[in-house]
Parts: sequence; C-alpha cells; structure tokens
Amino acid sequence: MRTLAGAFAAGLLAAAPVAQAELYYLIVGGLGGETTYEENFAAYTQSLAEAARRTVGEESRVAVLAGADASLEALRESLSGLAERAGETDSLAVFLVGHGSYDGSQYKFNLPGPDIDGNELGELLAGVPARTQLIVNATSASGAVLEDWSAENRTVITATRSGAERNATRFAEHWAEALSTDESDLDKNGVITAREAFDYASRKVADSYESEGTLATEHPQIAGDTAARFDVARLTARVADTPQMQTLITELEGLEEQIAALRLLRDEMPVEDYLAQLQDLLVQLALAQQQIDEAEAQ
Repeated sequence: MRTLAGAFAAGLLAAAPVAQAELYYLIVGGLGGETTYEENFAAYTQSLAEAARRTVGEESRVAVLAGADASLEALRESLSGLAERAGETDSLAVFLVGHGSYDGSQYKFNLPGPDIDGNELGELLAGVPARTQLIVNATSASGAVLEDWSAENRTVITATRSGAERNATRFAEHWAEALSTDESDLDKNGVITAREAFDYASRKVADSYESEGTLATEHPQIAGDTAARFDVARLTARVADTPQMQTLITELEGLEEQIAALRLLRDEMPVEDYLAQLQDLLVQLALAQQQIDEAEAQ
C-alpha cells in the first residue's frame, strides 16, 4: 500500500514540470559610512549579483539594492513585491552586506537614512511564501537574529556568533568568493550549495585571522536543515542558443526541481522509497546533462 508521504511525493513530482519552481534573489548592500567600506560593500554586492544572474539567467528574478538605493523604503518595497510574486513552490535567497548594530536588545541593519530593525526585517521575510529560503546576514552583530529568524525550511547564516561581535566582518567577502569559485564546489558538479558556500566562507574567515596572528572577532553561524539541498549558485551559465538546447535545458531544470522537491520530503518518506525515487531522478538527470554536453560539443 502506498504511504501518504509516498503518494504526496509522487503527486508533487508529477506536477513539477507544469509549475516549475523559481529561485528569487534579493541582494542588499547597506551603508558603508567610510569610503573603504563603501567600496568594499559595493564590490561584494556586485559579485553576488553577478553570481545570481549567472545562476537563474533572468534579470527579473534578481533584485539588487545598493548605495543610496538601499533605503528602508526600497527594502520594504522589494520584500513586499516578493511576497506577491513568489509562490509557495518557489525559493528565495537573501544576502545582506554591510554594517549591523546591536544595543543589547535590538539588532539593526544600517541603511542610508533610517535603519531597519531585526524584528521588522524578520516579519517581512516571513511574509514571502517561498517554500525554501536562505537568509545570509553578513553584517556585524548579525548573530543577534540567528534564532529569531530561524524557521521551518529556512537556512539562516550569520557572520557572527552573537550581537556582541560588533566589528566589521570579513564574511561577506568570502561568501561572495564562494559563489564563484570551484574551490567551494566539493562534489565538482558545477553547482554550489548553501552548505558548501558556508563551509568555504567560514574556513576562509578563520584562516584570515590565523594568518595574521590576531584574535578572531567574528564566528560565522548556520541554522536550518536545508543548506545541503539549497543550490545557491552555478559556476557557469546555461546558454539556450538553439531551440534544441532550450528544450534540453528545460528538461534538465525540471528534473532538478523534482529532485529538490523530493529532498524536502526525505524525512517524511520510507528510506527505501526515497532512495529509489532519488536514484531514478539522478539517472535521468545524468542522461539529460550528457545530452547537453554533447549538444554543446557540436
């Protein structure tokens, strides 16, 4: 007899090609204050935006707020827009770059003009119905919101262990690197998961302090159980330059969405059913990728 989880999984997988899930990005480069920080934050924000565009191949799904445009009102509007546009089957990745502050009770993300506090930002994020979310807060004092922002099917990454770590962080630089280097791609499949990116960035942060012989003033943290299944970046863009390639890429992306949907049900399914379905999809994925490779070589 079919289990409820197994039946649900089958229905979800069958529906995936019809209503393909989308990945949306929101990248915010906050207030720098000093010229060096302004330049650095702008560079990290641009690098993250390039990785996002390369991954989804569609400008409209990558929202970037930087410099004077990264205002409180603009951030509210962007998240409200995502709340209306993103569906329950979609995914959301939010990257916050800049300075944060913590007064012992309230975290704030520093923006040109009025700042936004952690409570309001958390509520805005919760208002986006995307099924899976990745929130990366690379600011100082970001650890203050780690617990508050944690939720089901959401991975939260912070640059610091707590709100007490208030020095400017190095995590954003290495997070941006992680989304564009094959050094972070441990399984060499051309796709960077949130877990791979976090491991790379946190290791680089620790190494930077150790090489200088100084005490680390930040300790990156991660919470949530979807990091290993959240594909946050691709190292190379998929170019659909012919009708044949477009068909093949659409098929491949459909299989990837089915695999992502199945992985979310891993804990609700009998192990045998999960592994059997996963193996079948992975074989189909490998064959689809082989066809793409052969088409590109022609």
